Amino acid sequence: MNPVYKAIPAAALAAALLAPSLPAAAAASPVPQGFDPLRAKLQAIGATVQWNAEDEEVRFKLRNGIVGVVTVGEKEYRLAGRTAELSREVRLNKGVTYVPSELIQLVLAENARYGKPEDAVKRVSVQAKAETEAVDSGDDAADDPAIWVDPANPAASKLIATNKGGGLLVYDLNGRQLQSYKTGKMNNIDLRYDFPLGGGKIDIAAATNRTTNTIDVFAFQGKTGELTDIAAKPIQAKMEEVYGISLYHSLKSGKFYVMVLGKKGEFEQYELSDNGSGRVAGKLVREFKLATQSEGMVADDEYGYVYIAEEDAAIWKYGAEPQAGTTPLAQVDLADGRHLEDDIEGLTLYYAKDGTGYLMASSQGSNSYSIYEREGNNAYLASFQIVDGEEVDGTTETDGIDVVGFGLGADYPYGLFVSQDDANWQDGKKQNQNFKLVPWEAIAQAVQPHLALGNGANPRELVYRGK
Repeated sequence: MNPVYKAIPAAALAAALLAPSLPAAAAASPVPQGFDPLRAKLQAIGATVQWNAEDEEVRFKLRNGIVGVVTVGEKEYRLAGRTAELSREVRLNKGVTYVPSELIQLVLAENARYGKPEDAVKRVSVQAKAETEAVDSGDDAADDPAIWVDPANPAASKLIATNKGGGLLVYDLNGRQLQSYKTGKMNNIDLRYDFPLGGGKIDIAAATNRTTNTIDVFAFQGKTGELTDIAAKPIQAKMEEVYGISLYHSLKSGKFYVMVLGKKGEFEQYELSDNGSGRVAGKLVREFKLATQSEGMVADDEYGYVYIAEEDAAIWKYGAEPQAGTTPLAQVDLADGRHLEDDIEGLTLYYAKDGTGYLMASSQGSNSYSIYEREGNNAYLASFQIVDGEEVDGTTETDGIDVVGFGLGADYPYGLFVSQDDANWQDGKKQNQNFKLVPWEAIAQAVQPHLALGNGANPRELVYRGK
């Protein structure tokens, strides 16, 4: 989750950049040639600037949406979704932040991009129809939702969600909590249908448990919301700390897999199977490592792809089969501040009929959500925000998301989008975190051109579309 920044008017920024904690000699050290005052240069081109006093970090956004970050005393910087090093460290002198002149030249080059009116990124506003009861843990606790579709009565579908404060939660579509399981510090969750076990087929959910550093697997009884641990033995991850997760049902081979991400960018893929005694066993079949921390992940069962969000960098597209290798097939988009602003968090897929649909991502730094084509090269389509309504507040700094394009009864006839909310407000008072429920048509009709309505695929009836 992003650090807290305080917005500062340009005229007052110099005073705000004072850092009393620095030794007096360091604060007053002379600035050598080849350095420029960052604030003045940014102000001249109309950029906005924020200062994080705790980390002595300056974050700025150019008028075209591109974002940059520098830290006092460090050479490393981030600009337009990429991290690199300057020739010399950023300096603080008499309350003014100075950067090597080479950075200003890079900033000016980025500022010259996307100058046409049609290049502007517009974020439309939608409102949630309902929200879940707040989690019983304070601070940063609610994280990731998964939507289970009831095959007999879609209006009776359920939400399964994680509570990093210590468990798993099950809600109905009115947001009422039905079950609470104290299973550990659960981070991310995903589900799949018709897993073969004990001679029959069941619906399963898998979640990352940061208390035990395991991948926990459960049978889900949707009628009651009951979760039952079905792992033959704990699936112990090799990585230092489990984080993101996605299940994958290969429609090519029929096999089921669970994919896990670690806080240092580690990726591990396990094949799930019946151990012969009605329990689930996990076998490691692939592993690799991304450059930095990654969490959001979603697999496309029909096309055989998996999308991974490297939080401060980009969304990457990989093959989902275990033999697909360790090199990404493509970079879908960058966290440069335009479509996506770090952290890139949750990823989800809207399955439409005939192989169409949408890839969706939560852009935590801009409190928004980006939409891409599911097929082809995943072209960017639109962005939206969830804003305050009469009864349900909007969302900020979202972690996990999920979407279903299949009709879920009278309240959600075209499908449902669910989003975690970092700051949950009710009657002017901040509550514990929760999840917001948005009818799909609210999103589809808000963006231009409008998105698909009424053609969502039944998630239990997906079709293999790979090569």
